[in-house]
Amino acid sequence: DGLNWKDVAWLMLSDIVGTSVLTLNGVAAKLGWVLTIAFIAGLFPVALYSSLLMSRTRGILSRLLGPGKTVALGTMGEVAACVFDSRRAGLIVTIVVYGYTALGQASYMLVMGTALQMSLYDVALCLPTAVLLTIVALVAPIFGVRKLGESVMLAFVNSLLIVAVIVLALVRAGTTTPPCRHTFLFDPGLNFMVILGAATNVVYSYAGQWMYFELMDTMSAPEDFPKSFCIAGPFMLIAYLAVACLGYGFGSGTGDLIAGMPHGPMLQAAAAMLFIHVLIVYLIKSVVLIRYIHGCWKPNQVDSRGLGSYVQHGGLGLLLLLLGFFVSNMIPFFSQLLGIIGGLFAGPIGFLFPITFFLVARGRERLAENQEEHESRPMERQASPEEVVAICGEQDDPQEEGTETSSSTSYSSVLGSGRCRLLLGFGTLPIWEQVLFIVTTMIFGVADEISQVMEMWDRLGAPFQCHRLQPPNRPSCPG
Repeated sequence: DGLNWKDVAWLMLSDIVGTSVLTLNGVAAKLGWVLTIAFIAGLFPVALYSSLLMSRTRGILSRLLGPGKTVALGTMGEVAACVFDSRRAGLIVTIVVYGYTALGQASYMLVMGTALQMSLYDVALCLPTAVLLTIVALVAPIFGVRKLGESVMLAFVNSLLIVAVIVLALVRAGTTTPPCRHTFLFDPGLNFMVILGAATNVVYSYAGQWMYFELMDTMSAPEDFPKSFCIAGPFMLIAYLAVACLGYGFGSGTGDLIAGMPHGPMLQAAAAMLFIHVLIVYLIKSVVLIRYIHGCWKPNQVDSRGLGSYVQHGGLGLLLLLLGFFVSNMIPFFSQLLGIIGGLFAGPIGFLFPITFFLVARGRERLAENQEEHESRPMERQASPEEVVAICGEQDDPQEEGTETSSSTSYSSVLGSGRCRLLLGFGTLPIWEQVLFIVTTMIFGVADEISQVMEMWDRLGAPFQCHRLQPPNRPSCPG
């Protein structure tokens, strides 16, 4: 019968509130109090707004297609193909979204390997060996869990795990006297690139929109999807602000919250829980990725419960694990590299794509209304060029748009262009939403600081080397 909105809230939280939350104390150390709180608190309504637009987009398309719709709307790529009437557009969006997600899966394997090193810090455990052990831990669940609905309880437990990790790390930071306790309203080292990179990190921490259409597709009542934020919203805000403000106030340094913990039982406990948390996040995301690939390869086997179907699903999962093992060891600073990829793609995937899809879908709905009105007129009454310009503005070359060249142009030919659909949809938004759209697309589609990645080559060494656990990342007083 599908999931309810409470189930979806826990799946959403398990994906969004992950390892990125542990880096927000480092963001605060770079920005200071004012900008950190402004970015975290200010970006939440923007993320909520783009998510609401995704729900509205699905509702519009469902109404246009009718109750007997045969067009799938379960992924961002399928929605793109529908709103643009283009399989190519859907394929491009699918490659961008799922390619980005697959790279994120490889970075999770690196995080799990590092967490395993932390939990066994008194053992000389090399990174390739640690990542290989994560593969062993993931094999059985990869074969067994095949639907998002089968991972709701895992997602709930996962949210509790990340809370426990945060509490342990903050308690340890609060009880450990740091070398210095300097905090600032605005950090003295601020510059444009630092602000831009930190803002991108915060954007990435809210970027769960890539799988929202998949979540809606699993619901018995997709229109209830926005209700999920009644649980997810406060959880995200409290967790993000707690890590950023308390971690910064306690002097946890510029690294992540776990990296600043001294070696001891609390570090081992926090690292072990982090390992389990990331393992569950990997599993939930792999369900989405593998189901899509399995559906493209063997569509009649996706929901089958035969032995062959389990082998196919698990085999695809093993291929993703092997890819992750190779990438995470080939690029041992992959979490930093993912920050750049996130800066380039988290903004478009999380904000630009959803808003553009809504505008085009709303334009199609407006077009359908105009066509119904047009069909009710006498046959000889056609839209004049002045009416077309009043609605859509000056048109491009009629030959390129496939429009009529006569002095009388039909609504169906001119208003069917993608540009005009976008303009029609944009015109239906209130002024404040138009301003929000412009600001969002201008600011949050930027790249992170590339110089951070270049610096990691010297510090982390060559690919597939041992890369043993680094000492705790504690701050030092200037001078």
